[in-house]
Amino acid sequence: MPYPVLIIDYNNKAIAEMADNIWNAQMACCPTILTYCGPAFGKANRKEAMHFEVDNLRQEIMHILSRDEYPFACTLEGGASSWVGHIPGRQNSAQGGLLAGFLRREGILPCSTFRDQNVERAKFEVRVINHPKGPVVQPPFCKDGKNLQNLERLKKQL
Repeated sequence: MPYPVLIIDYNNKAIAEMADNIWNAQMACCPTILTYCGPAFGKANRKEAMHFEVDNLRQEIMHILSRDEYPFACTLEGGASSWVGHIPGRQNSAQGGLLAGFLRREGILPCSTFRDQNVERAKFEVRVINHPKGPVVQPPFCKDGKNLQNLERLKKQL
């Protein structure tokens, strides 16, 4: 099934670092197809994405610039398994507006508003274009990128 495509253009200087962060995340096996679950879902996902454990001790990812997670926090695929990069704050803010406008234009509703069989209608593709290293080509060992913890949490909500 073809999904709506959110185009992130590396040549747009206002979001170039954001585009590079997403490109690197996708090259590192983060999924290109995401499932929108809404802003409330994003709060828990963002908290999980910004922390990691070492020797059973929970650590927070440093603030170098603005921390930018991919997959987006508002998606089923976001959360603890997210890629976190550092980009200028204005680009991180622009990303929120870009994503919100895209979801509104495409009529994409949060997955929690659907029964299991209709979650497909909450999916969209994220594609970075004009990256100097070319298009995203994921290695053959990449899996589907789903965060199964989030999937289980969503099933409990439905």
